[in-house]
Amino acid sequence: MSGIQIGANRTRDIVLGLKNFSRMDEDSFKLTDLHSGLDSTLFLLKNHFKDRIGVEKAYGEIPQIECLPGKVNQIFMNILNNAADAIQARADEIKDIEDAKSFKGNIVIQTEHAGEEVVVSFKDNGLGMTEEVKNRIFEPFFTTKDVGAGTGLGMAIVYGIIEQHKGRIEVESEPMVGTVLKVFLPIKQLEET
Repeated sequence: MSGIQIGANRTRDIVLGLKNFSRMDEDSFKLTDLHSGLDSTLFLLKNHFKDRIGVEKAYGEIPQIECLPGKVNQIFMNILNNAADAIQARADEIKDIEDAKSFKGNIVIQTEHAGEEVVVSFKDNGLGMTEEVKNRIFEPFFTTKDVGAGTGLGMAIVYGIIEQHKGRIEVESEPMVGTVLKVFLPIKQLEET
């Protein structure tokens, strides 16, 4: 009976996580708690991260923002998926077996209130990017992954959603050190005049 209860609780958590993540019924801007969206996304990625990637949440005091919650969660999913892939790529580059065993992936998610915006930063210790790659990451169909491993649409979609929200994104990266992506989203969506 206890095994059935554990399984039922887990199924409930997965369904709630998917419901909170997708918010398919929401096609209008509404006040949203970004921390809830981040937590739902992390829950869905838990098996992808396993014990090889640690996640540190440095959530600040931020207001709810006007956004399309499902779309913003898609931003989080694509960025965190790419961070996990970059961490795996860096681990794959380590030739020394002892160094490879001791390498631990890390992602830091930080939120802060900055004037009329909220900033969500994602910092990883993955493979990092050259300047050439960094300049192309938002191009549709551009990918550094092996054939069949990626479509090259994830970051193009991220860029489009951020533009739709009248926000912006900044990228800092260094090969074999990692990447920082900062997503700036306005708290209120101003009406077009």
